[in-house]
Amino acid sequence: MIVVRYMIKHKYFLSGFFFFLSLAGFSQQNAVFTLVQCIDSVQQHSYLYQAGNYRTGAAKHALAVSHTFMLPYVSADVGMESRFLRPYNFGQEWAMVHGDWSLGDFIKKTDQVARQQVVTAQLLQEQTRLDAISRGVSLYMSILQKQKESELLDTRIQLLRNHLVVTRSLWKAGVRTRMDVLQTESLISNIREEQSRISLTLRNMVRELMHITGLSPADSIQLEEINAQALIDSTQIAEVTPQLLQRNPVYRVYLSRIETQNLQTRLVSARQWPHLIAGGGFFSDGDPTGDGNYWLLNAGVAVPLYQWGVVRHKKKYSEALSFSLVSELADLSRELMIHLEKTVNRMHELKGVLDIQQERLQMDEEAYDLARINYKAGLITNLEYLTVQQQVTSTQIAIQQTQLQYMMNLIEFYLTTNQVDMLKKMESYVSN
Repeated sequence: MIVVRYMIKHKYFLSGFFFFLSLAGFSQQNAVFTLVQCIDSVQQHSYLYQAGNYRTGAAKHALAVSHTFMLPYVSADVGMESRFLRPYNFGQEWAMVHGDWSLGDFIKKTDQVARQQVVTAQLLQEQTRLDAISRGVSLYMSILQKQKESELLDTRIQLLRNHLVVTRSLWKAGVRTRMDVLQTESLISNIREEQSRISLTLRNMVRELMHITGLSPADSIQLEEINAQALIDSTQIAEVTPQLLQRNPVYRVYLSRIETQNLQTRLVSARQWPHLIAGGGFFSDGDPTGDGNYWLLNAGVAVPLYQWGVVRHKKKYSEALSFSLVSELADLSRELMIHLEKTVNRMHELKGVLDIQQERLQMDEEAYDLARINYKAGLITNLEYLTVQQQVTSTQIAIQQTQLQYMMNLIEFYLTTNQVDMLKKMESYVSN
């Protein structure tokens, strides 16, 4: 009996253990945070984007209300009254139904304004989405760059420590002075201090990214690396044309607002059209001198005659707003073109800078190999050796920063032209 119980407990223990391992494996698998996950998460956890959802929903309800203005309004009333005359008293009761139909709203289709306002709300929501994605993707790329920079400094510290071993040996052998050792130790300390600053910046950026993506700050995530150089080499820089502006949500918002204002201008006269009025009901008449109970039907037309030039002034007001929006759109178009041209030109420039930096890195690495040999041979000083080694790391960091600037400009180009699908394709350039 004891053996059976032990086997049962052992069986449940093993099952729980393997279940825990499976969860742990799943957690580790999901610990890698990809660029696509980042884009989707910042959108889902953007409160402003959610607010845009509500604004769009409100605009749709406003459209439904506006559509009802085109239909006849029907109302009913039931009442009674008592009349107290000197010879006698009597009472009356009635039930009436009334109809009022605005021909101007029906013929002019006044719900078109509200329909266009729904389009505007959707475009504003799209711009909010792009703003959230821009923040998330920029943080994602900046974190990768800072991590790479920290790795380069780690490598340099390791090289300096190896050099420190050689320097101490030469100092003890009397070939070098204590100054060489102190110079190397001081440089290691300076790099560790720089690493500490990078680490603080990195932690702050990671926490910010986790907040805006809905992840718990207590979680530990690993960002999937992007092979920046492969991405840059394969990117075809597009030519800036006015057609690209059609993709920009802010540009399209202005187009929608202009269309809305033009519709409002055309529909100002809708209130000048007549209203059709109809009604009917039953009267219960208690007057002993009257003809008794009766049915009542009525119909008519209500026509606005004179409103002191209200319609004319409203049209002028609406036209002025429309012209104002057209001018603002022209200014926006010009600024967007300037922004896109600067972005593209900057990408071309950075690509040329990268080529120069890559060539310089090859020369710096060759100089470093020679410096290491010459130092051991006593042909150069320790300070000269450290300077050459520092140049290698500085060039490597400069390359990383240039790559980051290129990707930031590329991201800005994609977001300005609303090409989120191209952003997601950047994930395919994963570092091995």
